[in-house]
Amino acid sequence: MECGVEGGELPILLADSARRMGTRPVESTSQPGAAYRYWVRVKNTKGSRDIIGGVMTRFRFRSTNGTDIAPGEWVRMWAARYTEYDDAEHDALIAKHRSFSAGDFERIGRWKDNANTEGRWKPNVASVAYRIWMLAASELPVCPENGRVADFLEDWAERKYTEENKTRTCEKRFGLSHATTLLHFISGGRFPIFDRRVIKAMTRLLDSRVPNTVRWYLDSYCPLFLELAALCGTNDLRMVDKALFKYGDKTLPFSD
Repeated sequence: MECGVEGGELPILLADSARRMGTRPVESTSQPGAAYRYWVRVKNTKGSRDIIGGVMTRFRFRSTNGTDIAPGEWVRMWAARYTEYDDAEHDALIAKHRSFSAGDFERIGRWKDNANTEGRWKPNVASVAYRIWMLAASELPVCPENGRVADFLEDWAERKYTEENKTRTCEKRFGLSHATTLLHFISGGRFPIFDRRVIKAMTRLLDSRVPNTVRWYLDSYCPLFLELAALCGTNDLRMVDKALFKYGDKTLPFSD
């Protein structure tokens, strides 16, 4: 994946965000006050394609009442509504990502699955992938090299566990949401989390269907995520994460 930008403040932000995610900025120039052009080249098995942007954007940014607003206002407004998860725990885990212990992988699992009590952190609790998180705690995975990220995500997303209750037993997948959460933490936050709320948020922003696949995550979402951060004028990728989480709520104050 390559990113390139020209002119104004946007190039500095997008190029810096690209470096943080491990992508390579190409032909970046910056002239204060100049008009800007930005692009992201995504390489995949079918070749490469360019996503071209400029003063106009493919995204539609809306406020809580449904009116169109500037990207910077959008990210601040929606990130401020985020209250669901423990930011202090998230940041503490990111800070020690190079030396995770088995217990830290349990902390990641508790954070992701909102299992803050002993009554929820155990097998056979709905929406808690306890057995796979404990498997991660035993394996101690590390961040894959760039060429192995897709393999890493496919491997973990397809891992299965059995969930039992009084009436039935069912087999469940760890899934891409959990796999990208694992990657997010072991990469020190370089890779964004991709869950059902992010999918809904991107569907609203792009007004088009968003596939829940490893390839779309790597080939499309990661570069689009960087583009969003640049358009919003922020290097705080966690703020973009939080804005997307809230913009992807099941229901919004306005109609889709």
